[in-house]
Parts: sequence; structure tokens; C-alpha cells
Amino acid sequence: MSETGVLGAGSILIGDLLVQGLFFLILAAAVVGVVSFVITSRKKKDRLDRIEEKLDLLIREWNHKE
Repeated sequence: MSETGVLGAGSILIGDLLVQGLFFLILAAAVVGVVSFVITSRKKKDRLDRIEEKLDLLIREWNHKE
């Protein structure tokens, strides 16, 4: 075996490993992004629901005073 063949094969394996690692990181980032978006949306909806309930209560109290 020549040194160039061994180094060439080794560098190809390292290159493949780096590319696979990069693709894995991109996939992981996409999953984290989607999960983060869903959690944020749920929190925002819960917050808006609480605000709506408080406003409804204030409106009812205001109407009873009149």
C-alpha cells in the first residue's frame, strides 16, 4: 500500500464523518426549532387566554356598576 492511498482513504473517511456530523447538527437544529416554536406558541396562547378572561371579568364588573 502506498502512503497516498492510505492518507487519501483516511481523509475521505474524515471528510464523510464531518459531513455526516454537519447534517446531524442541521437536523437537530431543525427539530429544536420546531419544538421551540410549538412551546412558544402554546405559552402565548395560554397568556392570551388569561388576559381575555381578565378583560371579560373587568367588562362584566363595569357593566354591573352602571
